[in-house]
Amino acid sequence: MFYDNLKCICDEKGLKITPIVAECGGAKGSISNWKNGASPNSDIVAKLSVRLNVSTDTLIFGEEKSPSLPDDEQELLNYYKKLPEREQVKLISRAETLSEIYAEQVREPDPIQLIPTYYISNRVSAGFGEYLEDYEQGKTVYVPDSPESRRADFVLTVSGDSMEPKFHDGDNILVRSQPTVEIGQIGIFDVDGEGYIKKLGDSQLISLNNRYPNISLKDRYAKCFGLVLGTTEIVK
Repeated sequence: MFYDNLKCICDEKGLKITPIVAECGGAKGSISNWKNGASPNSDIVAKLSVRLNVSTDTLIFGEEKSPSLPDDEQELLNYYKKLPEREQVKLISRAETLSEIYAEQVREPDPIQLIPTYYISNRVSAGFGEYLEDYEQGKTVYVPDSPESRRADFVLTVSGDSMEPKFHDGDNILVRSQPTVEIGQIGIFDVDGEGYIKKLGDSQLISLNNRYPNISLKDRYAKCFGLVLGTTEIVK
């Protein structure tokens, strides 16, 4: 009961209830009403809380019913109470800002946006070569939207490890269809009917993995199918 809590607090502090209530603007007869079980209004509770330097929960519920806090939260609350009012306002504002920043960081990512492209099921070799189909005969698949995938015309899967460490066996690669690439760029090539992913050198195709020999283009049929833009995943 509110009256019992108030009396207990005043007794502990060596104060008389009647002058304290009057000082806080309590109406005549308030104390009698509280004794009979009436509830106080929030304004008088707030003023008594400040005057007696106790929480409103302690006045209303009693010390033993005050909700307990974990140690770290209680420590923060103790620091807060030691600050002047102006600094308390700053601390609350800073806490709100930190909370908003954290909420933005842990916000669930937007759903992946997908775009269609062609997929050539035959693998393009990063080793010894496999036949390369015309990409327009491939099937339509979906890949995550990105600047690279928007520029790509088709997707191939790498077979072998001669282009490691940049491309690995099983990687899906985005390719932009074009008849030539510049020296130093990685492209897709047909050499004598076999498909390769290689870096173009001077009259040769270069493997990034030095365990594999380069492929000479002298006196051989060679055709460029496109420029390799990067890797992607195919979304089923």
